[in-house]
Amino acid sequence: MIDLISERVGGHVLDCNDEFFAPANNLIDPNPPIANDEYTDRGKWMDGWETRRRREPGHDWVVIGLGIPGRIRKVTVDTSYFTGNFPEQFSLEAAGIGDLDRAEWIEIVPRTDLTGATVTEFLVDDPHRVELVRFNIYPDGGVARFRVEGDPIPAIDLVCPDTEIDLALSAVGSEVVNASDLHYSHPANLLRPTSSVGMWDGWETRRRRGPGHDWVLVRFGMRGRVDRLIVDTTHFKGNAPGWVSAEFSDDGENWVVAADHVAVEPDRANVVDVGGAEGEFLRLSIHPDGGAARLRALGTADPAAAGGRRVAYLNSLFGQAAARFFHTACASSIWVDEMISRRPYPTAQAVLDEAEVVFASLAESDWLEAFGGHPRIGERGDSTTNREQAGTATASRETIRDLIEVNRRYEDKFGFTYIVYATGKTADVMLAIARDRLENERNQEIANAAGEQRKITATRLRRMLCQEVR
Repeated sequence: MIDLISERVGGHVLDCNDEFFAPANNLIDPNPPIANDEYTDRGKWMDGWETRRRREPGHDWVVIGLGIPGRIRKVTVDTSYFTGNFPEQFSLEAAGIGDLDRAEWIEIVPRTDLTGATVTEFLVDDPHRVELVRFNIYPDGGVARFRVEGDPIPAIDLVCPDTEIDLALSAVGSEVVNASDLHYSHPANLLRPTSSVGMWDGWETRRRRGPGHDWVLVRFGMRGRVDRLIVDTTHFKGNAPGWVSAEFSDDGENWVVAADHVAVEPDRANVVDVGGAEGEFLRLSIHPDGGAARLRALGTADPAAAGGRRVAYLNSLFGQAAARFFHTACASSIWVDEMISRRPYPTAQAVLDEAEVVFASLAESDWLEAFGGHPRIGERGDSTTNREQAGTATASRETIRDLIEVNRRYEDKFGFTYIVYATGKTADVMLAIARDRLENERNQEIANAAGEQRKITATRLRRMLCQEVR
């Protein structure tokens, strides 16, 4: 597990109700807390977050944005050096949306007793993907450090097979499995999503006095195809490796060499071409020893692996985030609620199958709500509908005028918006289909529109689950 809120991975304090004696951002400092005998103009200097003494009912709190969103499995509350000023209790709430104004909070750790000058770990049993946490202390006091460890669950825009991503990024679940040496610093630093801030914020081995070389073994969060590596030796000036080699594997045992003894420069982002190497594991060798700040593996995720990641993402959403995912596919609130309630889904195909099952239970009012979520054919909408209606972008003015007229006639006759599975269709084809359907009775046309809605929803779900990307 990794610390999901450390400032080294992009964690940041968004808000707090009080930090009179010591600032809240100390909580996510990756370094151990220290003590001294200094005083400031507000009181004793403390390496942590400390609020003033509360004289009214209530409690103090701080909201922290996770640098790497994911499932929380353990939290650590460190009250080192807080002896007569630690909180009596704490609790932890989580939100699945990173927007503080729209956050819906659920309690994942209830009110729990604390003691001073201790480091205490608490296990968390909650399956949801978290972007924000609210750390509550009762009633007031100070905490030196706060750690939130768990499993990264990447944002949906980080998991797409036709877009280049960093497959070695810790934010997509990549991890260091093993390394030959970690004398000065841990190789997990190589996978951090933030830029290195110093030589200590990387991986450095001891000086090799005998034959051989050092290496690090990385398991990607998703199997994929890697076009090039970035071996970043920033801050490593007199201790960078001389050369690097790269091998790839699907099982961690049988290796294919993709780059052999490629020279690298100190204090530089070195590009290493690996020619579209594929696998789930990367073994980076440094010759003979030395250090590097960051390792990037730029390429594309395997569609099946990306789809599995997106299913995990879907199953972990809660509140508005879960509703927003399904609402993108269909605007029927009953359908959305049912799809949320049927989780977890084992596969992407299971999502598609359940979508059809739920559609079969919808009433006419639910279908009408779904139809109302679409703009008229030929009108601008969001990025999803604009992509689907791309055939209208090059239509003539006459065709657009005819579409406006047929939309009006359709709505006057049936009482709902004309929808059609627009992907791959020209404006003229959609116009002709609308004219034909104007001859139908209302019941038949509701059935026709429902069939189009089913196809639209299935395509959108496939796209969001990496089964179909256009």
